[in-house]
Amino acid sequence: MNKSYRKTENRAQFSLFIDHLDQHISDTNPVRAIDAYIDTLNFDQLAVGVYKSSSSLRGQPAYNPADLLRLYLYGYLNGIRSSRKLEKECRRNIELMWLIKHQHPSYKTIANFRKDHHKLLIRVNRDFILLCKQLDLVGGELIAIDGSFFHGNASKQSILTKNRLTQQLKAVEQKIQDYHTMLDALDNEESEADNLDSIKLQELMNKQANLNQVLNELTQSDTGQLSRTDPDARLLFKRGAKIAGYNIQTAVDDRHHLIIASDVTNEGNDQKQLYPMAKRSKTTLGLDKLTVLADAGYYETTNLHLCAENQITPYVPIPNKSASIKEQDRFTREHFLYDISNNCYSCPNEKLLTPSGSLTSKHNKKRQLYISNSKDCRSCFKKDQCLAQGTTRRKLYRSEYESVVDEHKRRMEFYGKGKMQQRGALVEHPFGTLKMRAGWQHFLVRGFKKVKGEWSLMNLAYNFTRVLNIIGMKGFKAYCQ
Repeated sequence: MNKSYRKTENRAQFSLFIDHLDQHISDTNPVRAIDAYIDTLNFDQLAVGVYKSSSSLRGQPAYNPADLLRLYLYGYLNGIRSSRKLEKECRRNIELMWLIKHQHPSYKTIANFRKDHHKLLIRVNRDFILLCKQLDLVGGELIAIDGSFFHGNASKQSILTKNRLTQQLKAVEQKIQDYHTMLDALDNEESEADNLDSIKLQELMNKQANLNQVLNELTQSDTGQLSRTDPDARLLFKRGAKIAGYNIQTAVDDRHHLIIASDVTNEGNDQKQLYPMAKRSKTTLGLDKLTVLADAGYYETTNLHLCAENQITPYVPIPNKSASIKEQDRFTREHFLYDISNNCYSCPNEKLLTPSGSLTSKHNKKRQLYISNSKDCRSCFKKDQCLAQGTTRRKLYRSEYESVVDEHKRRMEFYGKGKMQQRGALVEHPFGTLKMRAGWQHFLVRGFKKVKGEWSLMNLAYNFTRVLNIIGMKGFKAYCQ
């Protein structure tokens, strides 16, 4: 049975009417938004002091950094991060042909741009955040802070710890001892095997010296870890899982879930990140005051104090460290009331705990010791609920930041539950989008500087997608023009 099909053109035949590439890119294609935004950037300012041309006097002129940035933003928006894949796309993807005007940079040129120009990528990401503010897409009043672990470009086995090195060193030392014993037994016998054993022994001794050198470097390290593959990646643990990578911190604005500030750390927890992230957010947006939401992992009294000093109002759950004491029906710190006018505590039996000695320091925080009168405790009918076994007096320490902590407790009692529900809805969106939908759970580059550059591309791509979804491609393009 004969069927009629569409007629096709002969590939080898010349056409009298040749259309131009722009006709194949619709007016609503997001690639036009990328082009419009990159055109707004002043590379003379953004690239000053941070962009180095890869061209030479004898070779071809360098690629325009604006075009390489167009290429990368398109790639990250479409899940293409590999420099080799981007090189292929430049030759077969009509959108990229249009976007970078038929240029075909090599994968090495593409990779070097991301690797060498992390500062430029960080500046562009910040520029887009400020553009979001100009578009009135940022509330600038309330943010939620959260951290998430991303895999680095290093295996877990590549990261050395003191315990692992010590075990390896013991194994090598045992082998050396075994070889010495064997050589002593064959001391009077000459053979080729003896020479081979001597060579093997020397190899083991060289390995021992190398391990001792690495162990010495590890001892001087602040984190107690060392990676030969990525010097800044660390073993990170959360909920029983272990990865080799980085702890990414984000601050998410409550109006449209845009990431307004971020940082790359290799800390195993979030305790030191509350104030730095809040301050970074304030500085980026030029704010006078800010409300910050975070989970219990961010609770740390020095950070609470710094927030209070800088017009930052934090809402962070207070870890319940006295739960086991309460279960035993014993008195916790909350049962002792502080009298600020007389600088003393009163116990549940209305007896006083007064200052004793001078200020001491713990974890870089000054504190004052308060002690009860032993006579009061001896005759107290509640002493079994109060005193630890073998003690005759109750002791309490008051930190220099205790007043800030007390104010924070009152704030959490009144508003904490609602604020934490709000926090969960805010912070889960960006990381869920980046990790699950975009599939970005690891970095392709190594070292803090380069990782911060690649993270800036991820951040930019996330915010760019959000903005297009909120105001539309036409609205965004019109604003850029």
